[in-house]
Amino acid sequence: MKFDITQRMSEVNDLMKRTDNPLHWSILNNYVRHAILELCNEWRLIVAPEMMVPHPVYRFHEPTGLKLLDGMEAVCAEYESYAKRGIAVIYHTEGRVEVGDYGFITEFKQHRFWPGSELRKMGDDVDDPEATYLVTLTQMMCWLYDDQARLIEERVYRGRDRIVAKCRPEEVVSSQECRDKLMPLLPPVATPANASQLRK
Repeated sequence: MKFDITQRMSEVNDLMKRTDNPLHWSILNNYVRHAILELCNEWRLIVAPEMMVPHPVYRFHEPTGLKLLDGMEAVCAEYESYAKRGIAVIYHTEGRVEVGDYGFITEFKQHRFWPGSELRKMGDDVDDPEATYLVTLTQMMCWLYDDQARLIEERVYRGRDRIVAKCRPEEVVSSQECRDKLMPLLPPVATPANASQLRK
């Protein structure tokens, strides 16, 4: 059964409906915007000055150790690699999220589409490098924001419960499908100053 990519972060949308604090609402709004842009390979808009501080830091805590991206150049290179490798499309299930002045924390099951050829490069024993596979694992994230709802830091924690499953062609969600379905839903950048207007 194919996942409806427009429902990939329903827990965030639900929390936004219950959130009155302008900063908190702006953080969640900009997280939704960030996620849509990432899936659609529009990563240059993620790192724009109104979305991200000049020197962001990403910390990926993997079972194999810490991967640190320190600064804008490293962050841009990471997003560019997602697009080039064809691994930008992700959907979430079983998600929970909480927001505060610091940013937000969330836990979910991450499902990411991978070309078989990319998994082989990582050492996975897949039978068809031309096929698409779904890699599923538990992920927790704490993202830090400034007082204008701009991203400062991503802290990502990935579980050891990683499962790789071969997809049937009709199950695959492409970046083009994401563009067609999600870009029309892209919210504008929010700040505490314009949050009340955007909520109307």
